[in-house]
Amino acid sequence: MNPPGMQNINLKAFSSTDLKFVSASDDQQLKIWDFRQCKEERQLSGHNWDVRTVDWHPRLGMIASGSKDNMIRLWDPRTAKTLATLRQHNNSVAQVQWNCNGRWLLSGGRDRCIKMFDVRKLSEEMMTFVTQREVHSVAWHPVHETMFASGGSLRSSNEPISEGRIEFWTTDNSRPRAYVEDANMSQIWSLDWHPMGHILASSSNSKTIRLWCRPRPGEHLPTELGGAEVDGRIFDFQGSSR
Repeated sequence: MNPPGMQNINLKAFSSTDLKFVSASDDQQLKIWDFRQCKEERQLSGHNWDVRTVDWHPRLGMIASGSKDNMIRLWDPRTAKTLATLRQHNNSVAQVQWNCNGRWLLSGGRDRCIKMFDVRKLSEEMMTFVTQREVHSVAWHPVHETMFASGGSLRSSNEPISEGRIEFWTTDNSRPRAYVEDANMSQIWSLDWHPMGHILASSSNSKTIRLWCRPRPGEHLPTELGGAEVDGRIFDFQGSSR
């Protein structure tokens, strides 16, 4: 499944049946693969630049992708045709993710905006969340469907030093409910929740993975998630950079 000349693969996502998955790469293509046969089935073409992110709908036959061409595209994986094109971002789209309710699509981009779309009305975004950071990652909470986290960087990702910040949001407020300043020493590339929702993992360009715990009753969020002063609650794992 890795033919000669294939460009960098940025992300992949499995279908709800786990029988197929889709990959996004720097060759402007998305490719659908048969997992059992290790065979490429079809290509999805339409983006004009590197495809940075992709996510398969949790129940339907629909794929969302985001690209450095500032666009989000929705695809029919059976026909490889574009169902809709969303142009609300003004810079690269770093990540898209479906909510577990199947209705909402979240996107984050380098235009310092997070957009939420309702699949039933795609003509305009349902909500826009403005942040001071470039957004590199978004992650819906697995239990509370109206909550999500985002990760970004203080400076342009082209500069050598860029402090990472994690922000926590709810869908009824355009401002973050809480945030962790200097969560990582560099850009936060990805976020992922534990399936039970009590731990958040973040990875960054500083070659570390951090695990964040939610506050105990009576604890304040900035102290709980703020750093090493809470012994044993934050773990760093050294790894390779993206």
